[in-house]
Amino acid sequence: MHTQNRVVQSSRVRHASRKPVAVTRSSRKAGSRWRAAAVAMTLGCAAVAAHADGITDYIRFEAGLGFGVAKDMGDGVWIQDGSPDNHEKLTFPAILAGFTGPVWSRGPWDVRWHLGYTYLGEQRASVMGVPDDQYNPKTHQIVDYGGERYSPFSGHGHLQGIPVTLDVGYTYRGWRLGAEAGAWVYWQTWHESLYGLDNEWHDLSHKTTPQVGYVVGASVERGSISLSYRYYQVSQKWNPYPGLATGAHVLMATYRF
Repeated sequence: MHTQNRVVQSSRVRHASRKPVAVTRSSRKAGSRWRAAAVAMTLGCAAVAAHADGITDYIRFEAGLGFGVAKDMGDGVWIQDGSPDNHEKLTFPAILAGFTGPVWSRGPWDVRWHLGYTYLGEQRASVMGVPDDQYNPKTHQIVDYGGERYSPFSGHGHLQGIPVTLDVGYTYRGWRLGAEAGAWVYWQTWHESLYGLDNEWHDLSHKTTPQVGYVVGASVERGSISLSYRYYQVSQKWNPYPGLATGAHVLMATYRF
C-alpha cells in the first residue's frame, strides 16, 4: 500500500513537471514561409527535370519518302536480254516510318540509333523466253533453238522490312554529315507466271520468308530535315525461285518530328 502511494505520487510529479512549449504567431509564419519555399523549389526542380528528361530527348519519330532502283539478278533470271519482248521495271517508290534517338555525343560528333519500317515498291519483269538450256546469259544470245514457240514469263513483286542502324555524324555550321550501317529483317514478295511448252500455266512464285541482310548509307541533315542514301542488300541464293532484286539503292527525304 505504501509502495502504491509512492508510485502514484511519483507519477503526479512527472506529469506536473511537463510544460507546453510556447508557439508564437511569428514562429508559425516563419515555418509556413519555409514550407512554401521548399515546395516551390521542389516543383521547380521537377519541372526542369521533366524538361531535360522529356521523351523527345531520347526518342523521336521520323518519316521519309523517296524512290529507289533495284539491282536485278542478272541476265537469265526472269529476264533474257537476247529474247523478244524483254522488259524490266526496276524503279520504285519508297517510304519509311520509324524512330531515332541519341546514343552518344561529344562536341560536333554524335551517334544515333534508327529503328523503322521501310517499303520498297513494285518491280516488274516480263519476256518471251526460251528454256535455260537454249539461252547463254554470258553472250546474251539464244542457242540451239529448234523453232519451238517462245514461252511468256511475267512477274512482279516488292520488298519490305525492318532496318536497325547506327548513324555516326559530324556537325559543321548547322549541317550534319552522317554515315550509317546496320542490318534489316526483310520479306521479298515475287509472283511469277509461265506458260510453258506443255501448254500449261505454271506458278513459279518466290517463297516469302523472313531473311536478314545488311544496310549501309550516308546522309546530310539541316535541322529536322535530312536527305539520305541507303543500300539494302538482298540474298537470293537459297531460293529455287528467287525474286528479281538482289539489292536496292534508295534516295530519301526524311523529317524528324
